[in-house]
Amino acid sequence: MVADLEDHLKLTRTRQKLVLMTGTALLLVLPLAAVAQKTAKDPKSASASSTTAFGKLPKIWHSDATKHDFRVEVTNDLFRADWVNVPPAAAKQGAYIHTECRRAGAKWVGTSKVNMLFAVPGAPPGKDTKFCTLNVRFEVDSVSPEKITGHSEALHGFDVNTCRVQETKWGEFDWVPKK
Repeated sequence: MVADLEDHLKLTRTRQKLVLMTGTALLLVLPLAAVAQKTAKDPKSASASSTTAFGKLPKIWHSDATKHDFRVEVTNDLFRADWVNVPPAAAKQGAYIHTECRRAGAKWVGTSKVNMLFAVPGAPPGKDTKFCTLNVRFEVDSVSPEKITGHSEALHGFDVNTCRVQETKWGEFDWVPKK
């Protein structure tokens, strides 16, 4: 009988410890779950408000430096730009510039894929241009309804005959809404 009583007391203490541990765990976990749930909701609302703000941007942007116009789409995580005023003869041959960047902190980082005619130095007329496709690094520093600023690789050494980039340097750019 004493042994049964000791077993019963041990079982009761074990149950009390389990109840105490479960209660403590719930007290610790529930507030953390609430914080995690709130945090999970916040990025959606930030992304939605950010997308809404970017949705109010002009669709066509102009570069005074290159005289190119770009259709721009921006979300919180993605920046895309496509050259839209491609000269008709070049467009027929497949000329394009496609830019895609992903959000990296406060800016967007990615590449521009360029497929366009380049002048061949010293070539006879009719053979004085060549289509080349290349990728250059591209970064967007800021986007506002008035201006898009950033920098990209600019060609400073390029072999047109082989379509090989030999040297690049970073060049700044500013785009303004197309009027």
